[in-house]
Amino acid sequence: MAQLPSLRAFYYKPEWRLFPVYTVILLLLFHNFVVAYLNSSYLEQFISPAGVGTIYTIGAAVSVLLFLLISRVLQRVGNFKLTIAILVVNFIAVTGLAFAESLRLAIPLFLVFLIAIPFLIFNLDVFLEEAIGSDETATGSRRGLLLTLGSLVGALSPLAGGLILDASNGAFMYAYLVSAGTLIPIILILYIFLRGFSDPDYDEIDLFSAIRTFWVRQSMRNVFLAHFILQVFFMMTVIYMPLYITSNIGLSWTGFGIIMFFGGMAYVLFEYPIGIIADKYIGEKEMMAVGFLILALTLSWMSFLTTVSLVIWSIVMFVMRIGASLVETTTESYFFKYTKSNDAQVISFFRVTRPLAYVIGTLFAGFCLLYLPFNLLFVMMALLMIPAMFLTSKIVDSK
Repeated sequence: MAQLPSLRAFYYKPEWRLFPVYTVILLLLFHNFVVAYLNSSYLEQFISPAGVGTIYTIGAAVSVLLFLLISRVLQRVGNFKLTIAILVVNFIAVTGLAFAESLRLAIPLFLVFLIAIPFLIFNLDVFLEEAIGSDETATGSRRGLLLTLGSLVGALSPLAGGLILDASNGAFMYAYLVSAGTLIPIILILYIFLRGFSDPDYDEIDLFSAIRTFWVRQSMRNVFLAHFILQVFFMMTVIYMPLYITSNIGLSWTGFGIIMFFGGMAYVLFEYPIGIIADKYIGEKEMMAVGFLILALTLSWMSFLTTVSLVIWSIVMFVMRIGASLVETTTESYFFKYTKSNDAQVISFFRVTRPLAYVIGTLFAGFCLLYLPFNLLFVMMALLMIPAMFLTSKIVDSK
């Protein structure tokens, strides 16, 4: 009697290689975003609003330092074992957050969760680069497709988190339990499909060498800086936008989830077409600049909105995310056209922009809030988008 093929056998078929990797990435995004916009309010149960930024700064700073060791760890234990270990530790931390009732317990657990996410994103990037292979002409469309699917998850997740929070009368426990539960299928899928993953050769991370590599290659340097500024924007949307819109404007968590859902739909509609256009037609340069212009205008506009109209806020978020989708897709597409799965040093330095943006961004925001009203923080963030527009003008386009 013929034996049925194992599930893992499907992974090695070219048409199936991306499927398990895409699935775990999307589940990880839901795990993160279902609570991402709730985290700052969760922390406010234990510390002041000023202290919230400090916690993010500490977590991000530790992430930056640990990223310098990532290649050495990968060489010793491999990407599969490291990913599973981080997932298990993260599961324990997020489950603990659901039941934490004291500062002494909540803050260390939250720091573990905060530090784990950028490393998991990096680990899955290694799997993804290996699954995509060497056909760089399809990098933009394949990553654009992933970003589109991820954006759909990113649009639905805050809505789900807001609905869970309002349904539980403001109790954060259930949202964090849902987030923790999402890690279980991730671990199972990785074990089934990727436990035999063949690691590429990882370069030892040399910070100064990595910086020099970026600095001498003008286009890569400018894309790195553009991506960094985009991550500062994402930092602001995760930490300060929920606090501002729910506390200062007065929207409910369900209302906030609704406007973030409509904002997220801009990613769903635009990121995949942007990836195709970048691959086949005009490249990334022009779309990147237009994206930063839209971000600058909408952040400034948002600063002076006082209405509680869900329609108006949804329109603002939608237009703002059009700008972000242009920048995110083009920076990712441009960068990964020039990297391979064994470029752990370069990829890790690119991924360090996220925690680095949290370090510098929260310090910048905290300084601004010492002297400015909350709403003007978004004007200051808008001003950061302007130099990014000029950076894009010096990029050598891929088309």
